[in-house]
Amino acid sequence: MTRRILISVLVLVVVSGYSQTLLVPPYLQPGNAPTLSKEQKVLIWQTDSIQGNFKVEYTLNPPGQKVAVAKSSFSKLFLKNKTTYLYRATLSGLKFDASYTYKVSLNGKVLAENSFTTRTLKPQTKFVVFGDCGGGTPQQAGIAYQVYQQKPEFVLVTGDNVYLKGLENEYRKNFFPYYTAKEANPAVGAPLMNSIPFYMILGNHDVYGVEFDKTQDGLAYFYYNDLPLNGPITELVVKPTGPEELVKSFKANTKPRYPRISNYSFEHGNVHIACIDANTYTNPLDPGLVQWLAEDLRNSRADWKIVSYHHPGFNSSKAHYDYQYMRLLSPILEQLGVDLVLTGHVHNYQRTLPLTFDPKKDSTGTRYVVSPEGRVDGTFTLDQHYDGITNTKPKGIIYIVTGAGGAPLYDPSLSGKPELWKHDPQENWVPFTAKIVSDIHSFTTIETNGKKMVLKQMNAQGVAFDEIMITK
Repeated sequence: MTRRILISVLVLVVVSGYSQTLLVPPYLQPGNAPTLSKEQKVLIWQTDSIQGNFKVEYTLNPPGQKVAVAKSSFSKLFLKNKTTYLYRATLSGLKFDASYTYKVSLNGKVLAENSFTTRTLKPQTKFVVFGDCGGGTPQQAGIAYQVYQQKPEFVLVTGDNVYLKGLENEYRKNFFPYYTAKEANPAVGAPLMNSIPFYMILGNHDVYGVEFDKTQDGLAYFYYNDLPLNGPITELVVKPTGPEELVKSFKANTKPRYPRISNYSFEHGNVHIACIDANTYTNPLDPGLVQWLAEDLRNSRADWKIVSYHHPGFNSSKAHYDYQYMRLLSPILEQLGVDLVLTGHVHNYQRTLPLTFDPKKDSTGTRYVVSPEGRVDGTFTLDQHYDGITNTKPKGIIYIVTGAGGAPLYDPSLSGKPELWKHDPQENWVPFTAKIVSDIHSFTTIETNGKKMVLKQMNAQGVAFDEIMITK
């Protein structure tokens, strides 16, 4: 811990010595490595208006191994009448199941030095999931601290990464300080992204800043993430509006990530995760998306198949109950052998029973029926025998809402009161929810070992309040 504190202090001294401010310290991203055929990591950092002569070195641990040098490139961002530089460096040719150390230097002075572990080829993994986090709250810091204590191999964020509009300055104020903190402290966060890659998903708040005449630093998700480029470009994607020169600049500075990283998938150990943009402008049954999902999931040999998106289709909270469009995708996910769906949007924790769902169709039997409110009726089949303890082989998909990562909580009165979870009409609601905890902030840990998966929901003190096992 002492070493990391000293390094962080060094950043401030050295950078200021060259009249340059480090706005975002170097952090890890997974880069374009969706499958386990190659391994790489991407380092990203941001400075103020003065261009720097940075050097990025990385080496296999233990010390004394050959040192590789990664070429860095930058995008010159002119946002809100201020110029900043966003740098990227790809650490390529990495070995799996290995530990590396990287150094970022400016004019011979070390600004950042950290170690990381590459993805594993073993049939096991451990990762953390949470969403609805980047609001700059004390609860966000506490969750970040406890996530750090879990020592995950990666973090999956289920959307609403930052509030309120997904702006560049909001990321710098409400996101990075908590996950790139100088030390692990429940009051400030933890140095997570310094050594652990984050996989993020688009939520509704991440796409509110599309009017570049008002918020030219919007859609910063595409600036700050470097994710697999293996997903489809669907017919309906988020589109910036406003002055042509600003839109052109955004597209130039986010190429090839915009809009490719709206949908993507990746593998880690024996887990395959497909991440989907579920915002209101999308169509969950987009032919290109469905075809890609089918090919992507069928081609995977991973033991566990997981899908993640922001807006939950199965939600017993009052908040956002009527937004159920993602239910339409459920029969397809069932056919593709999906084990688990991870969502956010609703700021609490929810877990369903294993279920299958057949959406209601119109009188011709050709079109799904969606109410004006966004409700999707249909036929549920619930596995009432699964308890995750004695019966661990579910029949159907388990849907998780894990949206209590830091933002203000929704419907705190629902905890432990199933009588309050019921909604009308009855054909739209059945008792599919097994657990709701809505009065505390929390995050999800998932650990796999071969054909066994253990899911725990942890509070801000690092104590599990829900735990299930899934076996095959």
